[in-house]
Amino acid sequence: MLSRLNSPITTTIRNKARGVIVQSYAADVLPYKGKPANAKSNRVRLEAGKTYNWCSCGLSISQPFCDGTHKINGLTNVKPVAFQVEKTGDYSLCDCKQTATRPICDGAHKDVSKAPRDLHASRQVAFHESPVYEGVAHKLGYKPKNGGFQ
Repeated sequence: MLSRLNSPITTTIRNKARGVIVQSYAADVLPYKGKPANAKSNRVRLEAGKTYNWCSCGLSISQPFCDGTHKINGLTNVKPVAFQVEKTGDYSLCDCKQTATRPICDGAHKDVSKAPRDLHASRQVAFHESPVYEGVAHKLGYKPKNGGFQ
């Protein structure tokens, strides 16, 4: 059994984007990747010293910046990445949300599938035999049919 003293040390290594100062490290290292908003980068003029909030969930209407859509309960666990740039200029911000150098595009959009996520999803839902499910089904008025409730 491992204790705190002899447990293996784990380290998260992040590919740092050049010229970008990330201010919200907790949001930057989350293992979740957002929903692709676009299959290409978004070229934006950024000013040095100004703080920007890059949308990492992919649900914001004002891409590539956060508009607070992630705050809706139950929608996502992803938070925006607050950052500043060292020099004023044009930057390619990631719109596919799969970059390893958040918020700067690293070309990951080339590997993002263009097919809808639910393309191969089944419309059929299977339930395991459960007394809880059967009890709820009876209370809702469902009748047993073909080994299940309908």
